[in-house]
Amino acid sequence: MPPRYTRRLALLAVIVFIAIGLFIVEQRPQHLLETHRFPSLHDLVHDAGTPSKQETHNEELDPCTVLSPQKNFIDLRGLSVIENHHGQDVRHLLWSSRGYDLGHNYTIGVCLGAIKRNLLGSADIIDGLNASEVGAYYIEQSLGRYILMGQVTSKPVYKGRKLTLTYENGTQCNGMTFKDGTPLRRRTILTFTCDREMLTKAHVSYVASVDECTYFFEVRSHLACPTAAKADNLAAIWIFILILLAALLVYFSGGVLYKALKRQSLHL
Repeated sequence: MPPRYTRRLALLAVIVFIAIGLFIVEQRPQHLLETHRFPSLHDLVHDAGTPSKQETHNEELDPCTVLSPQKNFIDLRGLSVIENHHGQDVRHLLWSSRGYDLGHNYTIGVCLGAIKRNLLGSADIIDGLNASEVGAYYIEQSLGRYILMGQVTSKPVYKGRKLTLTYENGTQCNGMTFKDGTPLRRRTILTFTCDREMLTKAHVSYVASVDECTYFFEVRSHLACPTAAKADNLAAIWIFILILLAALLVYFSGGVLYKALKRQSLHL
């Protein structure tokens, strides 16, 4: 094949590759920057029990993972356990935070129980709740008993643009009831903030408490940042295959076209 035809076919192949790449990029979801605005405590308290629009889309995801409103994948499982090279859980992670206004030391689990396994049988929890379902707690020093701040769940949800994890149905709040006389129970609201510059895995900070009944904590971690879901790896493979097929199509069609033009020129 003459050099000029080779150069033209190579240029045509490059143009086809660029066109396919641009098309694929346009079809992928656009990742918007995450805002770090902390929502008001009033919004979090009143929205914690309200189902989010994203919850129905997250039902098929693995526990402790979520899709943001921009369809970004977030995996918080690294805040729950430490895995070995074989993907097996070797140690559960528990997080501590000090509430200086109330003088309590809080222990929190992310998507898993906050009480160590060797203490499940001996933990004395007020109201006699199941120790294995404790998502967050503190110990009342005067009683020496565990105060449950909410039962664990592994379904993080977005409230507006803020990623949250809410533990509900904890120990009864002191003397607080609904209008029908049903006692209010403690709950904990964790909000997650993406922080790519942290040197540690995460930092959990106590924010506030409302009447010692609803507790707020902020979790800053790079694990709260959007990442590529496992399905994206397969998508990358298909993209490569499509580009390769396009290259082969251009190569062979160019050869066929050149032979046809050559035969036509010989007949002239």
